[in-house]
Amino acid sequence: PTDPDIIYIGAPAGGLWKTTVGGNEWVSLTDNQPTLGVSSIIVDYVNPDLIYIGTGDRDAGDAFGMGVYRTTDGGLTWEPWSNGMGDRTVGRLLQHPTNHLVILAATNGGMYRTADGGANWTQTHTGNFKDVVYKPGDPSVVYAAAGGNVFKSTNGGLEFTQLTNGLPGGDRAAIAVTP
Repeated sequence: PTDPDIIYIGAPAGGLWKTTVGGNEWVSLTDNQPTLGVSSIIVDYVNPDLIYIGTGDRDAGDAFGMGVYRTTDGGLTWEPWSNGMGDRTVGRLLQHPTNHLVILAATNGGMYRTADGGANWTQTHTGNFKDVVYKPGDPSVVYAAAGGNVFKSTNGGLEFTQLTNGLPGGDRAAIAVTP
């Protein structure tokens, strides 16, 4: 958020990569980690040296998931940050737009939520979730996808209800929202 030349890219079986020169040169940040799968990245908007990655390959399963990992030094060192979540494949991490300590995680073992920056995670719904988004302008409303099913929360991701009226179902859903 403070330097447009710094970009992070995660690969589902290739780790996390960083450039500080707008994409002209890249360096791997996770070669020494127990899993190289990265399916989601958050760069904290309050402290850009604080980065969360959701591990594992959410689509093909080529890299196993080990929950969330965190760095506080821009990617030099990493620590597991999945207390209460365990070794899940994390397909999407979503940081609350005004409270950076609240994060949602769409995982192969359900939806998880933390209110303390990931130190402790609580499962809020079961299922194989791959996507989660906030309603623009109203973060109390959250939409999530598991398989071909869409879910809605009206309390910031604490509880989810499946939306069924008029939706076709299927194997996989993705979500986009507009104001």
